[in-house]
Amino acid sequence: MPAYLIADETITDPDTFEEYKRAVLPLIEQFGGRFLSRGGALDVLEAGKDWVPGRMVIIEFPDMPALKKWYNSAAYAPVREVRLRSAKSTLVALDSGSAVLAG
Repeated sequence: MPAYLIADETITDPDTFEEYKRAVLPLIEQFGGRFLSRGGALDVLEAGKDWVPGRMVIIEFPDMPALKKWYNSAAYAPVREVRLRSAKSTLVALDSGSAVLAG
């Protein structure tokens, strides 16, 4: 079942973050991931009083092991350091679970 990386990012160094964006795409693809959303317009429907979302990103991976393998890979480690230098981020790994809502 798919797993999703959800990232809330506040970019602090735009030039360095551009370096991260260029470097991370091939690594995500290498581990079977694909972007579902990258920094689109937000409409916050509900939020805790202290949460102010930044740039939201959703990446789909084939499953949780693939997501974790990408995140913990030696190839991603130096790229992650670029992100940490250029943005404040909150990342969440979400397993799609066994239930799917039908509309």
